[in-house]
Amino acid sequence: MRRLTPVILFAALLACGSPVGEPASDGFEFEKTNRVILELGHAGSFDETNAKYPCVLKVGSEWWMWYNGRSADSFTGQIGLATSPDGLSWTKANGGEPIFRHGPRGAPDSTKVDHPAVVRFDGRFHMWFTMGDEDSSYTIGYATSENGIDWTRRNQGQPVLGTGATGKFDDQVVLHPAVVRDDSGKLHLWYMGNGPQQGFRLGYATSHDGIHWTRENDGNPVVEPETLGDVTEEYVYNCMVLLEGETFHMWYSAGTGIRAGEVVPRGNCIRHAVSTDGAHWEKDREPTLCNGPRGSIDEYAAFAPYVVRRDDGLWMYYSIGHIAEGSEGEDLRRFRTSLAKQVVGNDR
Repeated sequence: MRRLTPVILFAALLACGSPVGEPASDGFEFEKTNRVILELGHAGSFDETNAKYPCVLKVGSEWWMWYNGRSADSFTGQIGLATSPDGLSWTKANGGEPIFRHGPRGAPDSTKVDHPAVVRFDGRFHMWFTMGDEDSSYTIGYATSENGIDWTRRNQGQPVLGTGATGKFDDQVVLHPAVVRDDSGKLHLWYMGNGPQQGFRLGYATSHDGIHWTRENDGNPVVEPETLGDVTEEYVYNCMVLLEGETFHMWYSAGTGIRAGEVVPRGNCIRHAVSTDGAHWEKDREPTLCNGPRGSIDEYAAFAPYVVRRDDGLWMYYSIGHIAEGSEGEDLRRFRTSLAKQVVGNDR
């Protein structure tokens, strides 16, 4: 198997986490740092209500994080950039303004660009992202950049992966791409789709140019909800994939009882699965992380992971949700970014 360079995977939902120090996954154990590493922006900013969906790469001596911001309406989405010397302390770039904005009215990304999946090769940064319009029709677009900050839409600004054939699991929307590129130049993309089943599933497509994609597995999902132990997955979404040796490792999000606006213990989870071909996956029996107890930074949700290899093991950046009180006493969902670290060796 050719070695792959990891990229990201994305969407605006939720996931889960186990108590600090509690063994979670069959394959990897992570411990939450319980710290917010990317905060919301100020009132009136593009990331006033959401700063989530991290995609993290090493660029020179720095770590760079592309992320999704949502404005006061919690709907309009644009992409920002933060940088860090150590992966812990982050500073928003470009004066806190988005580095990739949604398109004009009538465009397929007229209301949002979300879920950045950035890969660097051939001297450029390449980004696949969710495109959303006024009707909440979601597809996947593609842009490139010489410096990771100034982006040019490709394919004339049109989607490079649209909805699936009628009756398929993704015939309504496709979103949150996760991309890796192997040493032959072949690109692999996992994404979430929704269709007749009324619940997200994960699909898989491949490409040689980043624009023309072929759905694998006959256009059927490659990861579906299951009952694992005493937990039933209602839907699966927001994944990322990393190749370690000869094995693909996927961390994906699963809804396991979460309800809008409610704090549900273990209502969503981040789970781990392995594959040797990118299409057939074996899941761990236990979740990697779940949303925390009431009052924690991730009381509502822990989801949309992005895992990077560090000298001291794997670091998982992930989106977190909590319930905030609005100015008129209403409950509001707010999403930020946190970090969990792999427990290795003497750390156990």
